[in-house]
Amino acid sequence: MTRRPLLAVLLVLGLAALLRLQGLSRWSLDGDELYSYYGVQKLLDGQAEPGVRSYPLGYLLMAGSAALLGLNELGLRAASALCGLLAVAALLLRRRDAVPAGAGIVAALLAALSPWLVYHSQEARFYAPLLLFATLATLDALPGPGQRPWRALLFGVLAALCHPSALLLLPCLVVPALARRFPLRAVLAVSAAGAVAGAAWLLWGGSSLPSIVQAALARHALASYDTLHLLAGLGYAIGPAALLLVAAGASTALRAPAPGDRLLLACAAVPVALLLSLSLLAASVQQRYAMAAVPALLLLAGRGAVALAGRPTLRGALVAAAVLAPVPQLWALARDGDRSDMRGTAAWLRDHARPDDIFVADEHALLDLYFQRQPGWEQASTFEEDLNESKLTGFPRNRHEVWVVLKANRLGGTYGAEFEAWVAQYFEERARIGAPPPPLVRHDNQLVVFQRKARVR
Repeated sequence: MTRRPLLAVLLVLGLAALLRLQGLSRWSLDGDELYSYYGVQKLLDGQAEPGVRSYPLGYLLMAGSAALLGLNELGLRAASALCGLLAVAALLLRRRDAVPAGAGIVAALLAALSPWLVYHSQEARFYAPLLLFATLATLDALPGPGQRPWRALLFGVLAALCHPSALLLLPCLVVPALARRFPLRAVLAVSAAGAVAGAAWLLWGGSSLPSIVQAALARHALASYDTLHLLAGLGYAIGPAALLLVAAGASTALRAPAPGDRLLLACAAVPVALLLSLSLLAASVQQRYAMAAVPALLLLAGRGAVALAGRPTLRGALVAAAVLAPVPQLWALARDGDRSDMRGTAAWLRDHARPDDIFVADEHALLDLYFQRQPGWEQASTFEEDLNESKLTGFPRNRHEVWVVLKANRLGGTYGAEFEAWVAQYFEERARIGAPPPPLVRHDNQLVVFQRKARVR
């Protein structure tokens, strides 16, 4: 390896490590990380919930890091951070026989700087392990001296054991593995039949994984994450400039395909197309379900950068835009981790409230978790902000003091006009927990603490 590529490799890996490893223990748990906390807690106690049994690998990795580092923020997130870093390293260093050095450096740099991938690498969930195994699967499936189709299929199965959304990538991995021994037409026919049978099993089967998929589809039917949200989410997650590089790579792959280009197109397009089909059928799908397609999209972006070598000005502008565009969001992530600070909120309430007060909170279970870590607050009463008519009427009159904790970015309509009018009538703002968003970043991670103005008698 020459000096210049070595410096590029060290720079990309250093950026990826810096962005993924800082702040893992500083930011409180948020959102779905609470489910991971309870799932890992039960797993360490020798129990397993249905979700853990159906796609256990991500939970097992979190449980392993928690067993070493403790059942805390760092212990739960360490496995994701390591997997996210290894995914960048794989794009950068593996399959040099199939991925040109320039394409690999661009793909790895985009992965290293992606705020979306940084977030999932710092999240106590299973999307970073899924990304790692999907990356290894995509690379091993590419034609060339280092092609290992059966190992690629194994990595694809491991990705699916992290989360069922990786099943969307498996058809692209089955065909190259079987095509080495059987006629391609027969392989395609058998693969299509297997895909139909697998879809039928997921939709009508009776075991735990089909039950989870069915419940998700039924619960989210006609939900807010429709086709437009999916497309907008993918555009935001990948980035406009990076998508233009993907388009350049896809155009070149269609016009003058090199070995592996068609496979990259399939690995990028098939999962996204299937998700679009589900969204058109009124299922709620989010951009993170397309994580298995991300390695192929990044490699296509690298392919596009190489293909634009004859137009250096355009290539330089696109690569610079793709690299610089995430800077404001990365700055925001470095300041507060893109999380709502329930731990800081619990500490503020400890100093300004009483344990026997009433606390209404968005994601109240997280506030309850951090209350339980404070001596004397283990029995504090927390309620979800989705209150019924009885509580909306009774809390202003309750003899105990009442506090409300809401997310700043959801104020102004998300909580519902009736609830926000109730807060405005009976409560006043006392504090904002968390750093305000920096310029050019729309997402506000602050928590707003309200206290009852006076007891209604």
